[in-house]
Amino acid sequence: MINRIKFSAFAVVSMLAFAQTCAAQSNPWNGSYKADPASLKFSGATFSVATDADGYTVTQGGKAQPKVVCDSKPHSTPDKTMLTCTKSATGFKITEAKDSKPMRDTTIAISADGKTRTATSKVYPPDAGPAFTMTNIAERVSGGPGAAGEWKQVKMSSSDDKGILTIAVKGDSIDFKETDGVKPVTCKLDGTDTPLGMGGTMSVKLADPHTLKVTYKDEKGIVRRENTFALSSDQKSITETDVTPAPSPSKMTLVLHKM
Repeated sequence: MINRIKFSAFAVVSMLAFAQTCAAQSNPWNGSYKADPASLKFSGATFSVATDADGYTVTQGGKAQPKVVCDSKPHSTPDKTMLTCTKSATGFKITEAKDSKPMRDTTIAISADGKTRTATSKVYPPDAGPAFTMTNIAERVSGGPGAAGEWKQVKMSSSDDKGILTIAVKGDSIDFKETDGVKPVTCKLDGTDTPLGMGGTMSVKLADPHTLKVTYKDEKGIVRRENTFALSSDQKSITETDVTPAPSPSKMTLVLHKM
C-alpha cells in the first residue's frame, strides 16, 4: 500500500520544484499550438432511434431518453426547458428555450440514400456570448427507413473552434485556453476545481512534467469530459486525447504543433 503521507509530501515537493523552474526560465508548456486536422481521429457513441406518428425516442447506453413529441407545439423537458419539434421532409426541426430565452435551434436531416444523419445546432450561450454552430454526423449501422435505426457518431465540429490551444504556466497556476474557448481559464496545477461561467467546473493537474490532465464536470459534479495533453520530448507538439464517458461515450485524439 502507498504511504499517503509520503506520497503527498512528494507531490508538494515536486510541485514546488516545478514552480521554481517556471520562475527561473520559460516553461516548456508555454505558447500557442495549432491543430493538425489530418491527425484527427474520432470514435463517437452508438445510439438508436425509434420513430412513430408522434415523434421519436433516442436510446443510448441502454437508457431511453424522454420522447420528443413532434407536433409543432412546445413541451416541457426534465431539464425544465421548452422543446418544440416539427417534422420536415428529411427529418426534424427542433427549438429549445429556457425562461423564454433561446438555447438552441437544431435541424436533423437524413441523407437521400439513408446512410447519414446530420444534426446541425445553432447554440445560444447562457452568458450572452456570440451564437455558434455545432455539427454532429452519424452513419447508419442498421435499421431504417428514415431516422429510425441504429447510428454511430463519426464526426463532431463546432464553428467557434479556432484550432488554437494556448497555455501559460505561472508558478503553481496555469492560464489554459482550449481550441474552442472564448478566453483563458486560470486554474491551479493541483487539480482544484475552478468554476466556469456557463456552469460546472474545470480542473488542470500536472500529472508529470510532460502530461497535463484536464477534467470538466457539470453543475452536479459529474465528470463530462477528461482530456490528456502530452508534450513531446522536443517540446514542439502536444498530443491531445479527449474521452467522454457514458452515456455518450466518445474518444478523440489530435496533434497540435507549436506556433
